[in-house]
Amino acid sequence: MPVGFNANLGPGVILSTPVAAAVAVIGDRWAFMIIRDVYLGIGRFEALRRSTEAARGTLTSRLKALVANGILSRRAYQSSPIRHEYRLTEKGLDLYPIVLMLWAWDLRWGGGGNLPSQLIHETCGHSLVPIYRCGTCKQPLNSSNVNWTVSSNFQRLADVPPRYQRRTKSLSEINSDSAGECLTALDCIGDRWTSLVLAAAFFGLRRFDDITDAIGIATNILADRLRLLVQAKVLEKVLYQQQPQRYEYRLTEKGRHFYPYVVALHVWANRWLIAPGEAALRLQHASCQADLQGEVVCSHCHGILAPQEVTFKFI
Repeated sequence: MPVGFNANLGPGVILSTPVAAAVAVIGDRWAFMIIRDVYLGIGRFEALRRSTEAARGTLTSRLKALVANGILSRRAYQSSPIRHEYRLTEKGLDLYPIVLMLWAWDLRWGGGGNLPSQLIHETCGHSLVPIYRCGTCKQPLNSSNVNWTVSSNFQRLADVPPRYQRRTKSLSEINSDSAGECLTALDCIGDRWTSLVLAAAFFGLRRFDDITDAIGIATNILADRLRLLVQAKVLEKVLYQQQPQRYEYRLTEKGRHFYPYVVALHVWANRWLIAPGEAALRLQHASCQADLQGEVVCSHCHGILAPQEVTFKFI
């Protein structure tokens, strides 16, 4: 369990983290897909509807929320009839590390889908795999070298996601014996509850009751999300008690590769959603003892990646 974290801090402990604050804003499958596609240069409504395959009402509501939350801006490109296109704001552009970390996970573990199969860093001219590293000592980050410390003013910072929310796709709908091997990242963490369950796992919470209390989730919804993550081989179910039988849920190697995504959510939320001095958790890189400020770099030249310096290729 990360240093300084205590599951007994009270009900809803995970909901008080910056990760939960970020998930409340962008932790929806459709929101992620819209943000990803705007990064790919798709900014008009009909083009986004084709690329995301979202229903018109769903797309309209997600775009409206992303504009209201300052992730996207809207500007008219046609006056008669009026038509708008959507662009990333500074706040939205700062989501780039999160988008790249999900793409990196898909490159290694996912089935590809409609995602680009190659990224090119225009600065050095090489294809790349994005690496998430400490901004101070420049060493790669993983779940074993980051400590989490609870602040003295710990409080609930994020609302519980709505209990009526359901997944847009389940593994049973994918319906394949190898379904767990061909999911995209968004199939695994494409709703708020599943992202919070994954965050709880990185906080060291493994048992059903502990996770239930930590994220304030209904037991039937948690059972559904755990079943999905086990089938996707992101978590493994391990017996820890025989009478009565009790199981805990441990991250697999595949699951641990979501760690840069979780840390990037935390860093983004601290920058844009949490007032200075009010963060419930402090992240510290154990290797250099610095407060964590992550950055995404090119695997070839190790230069920091910016949206305008990276092009996508579909092969």
